[in-house]
Amino acid sequence: MVPDRHGQHVLRPSVLSRTKGLPARVDAILFDMDGVLVDVSGSYRRAICETVEKLSGHTVSDGVIQSYKNRGGFNDDWELTYAVLSDKGVDVPFERVTETFDRTYRGEAWDGLITTEPAIIHEETFKVLQETYPLALVTGRPEVEARWTLKKFDWEKYLPVVITMEIQGEKRKPDPFPLQLALEGLKESGARVEAEHVIYVGDAVDDMRAAVALGCVAIGVIPPAIKPEDLVLHLEKAGASVVIDTVNLLPGILDSRL
Repeated sequence: MVPDRHGQHVLRPSVLSRTKGLPARVDAILFDMDGVLVDVSGSYRRAICETVEKLSGHTVSDGVIQSYKNRGGFNDDWELTYAVLSDKGVDVPFERVTETFDRTYRGEAWDGLITTEPAIIHEETFKVLQETYPLALVTGRPEVEARWTLKKFDWEKYLPVVITMEIQGEKRKPDPFPLQLALEGLKESGARVEAEHVIYVGDAVDDMRAAVALGCVAIGVIPPAIKPEDLVLHLEKAGASVVIDTVNLLPGILDSRL
């Protein structure tokens, strides 16, 4: 046990699973945002719960939300929320779901749950990785939400290539298209990258599937508030080479492979 920044004792960060080796050469690292760089357990997850309750009167647990994520196909939290409502027999127009969700998450003037999100990745982790590897962001967030968060934490300097929901169109994760767009963006910036030498770090089954489909190396991360036993096996089955409990282990893992 080690103390965290709040003085509370927590388990030491660890590698939870290692099913495959990492490539000797790494050309670039791509990151998902939610659950990897930012803790959304009290924002996106809470927005799902509050939206379901506002539109149906029903409650939904974190465990149920995670079960949808583990099935795959629910990288979009609007669609997940709509699916939860539909499965409860509640017929609500999709537009009303998105409007209610956005009011909860963004607030009326960017004063909603998005403001409560703490960073997971340490500044030093970004600095160390950027010294050696080109970095990019591939997220299912809408552009305005991704950019708001990047600006909040001053991360734009680390992530020059940003692939958001709008750019992806209908070909979202687990389709590998968003990752392919990121590789093209890195190449346009002068980086020499080949898919088999690119790592994608994500926290969901769809992230792993997208990486594997493109031929990239998938590294899974257990997001805050999720029990490892509820997710590790799902990430492994979806193709994760390694599963870790924080993205901040990444520099050490990459160093240890040499």
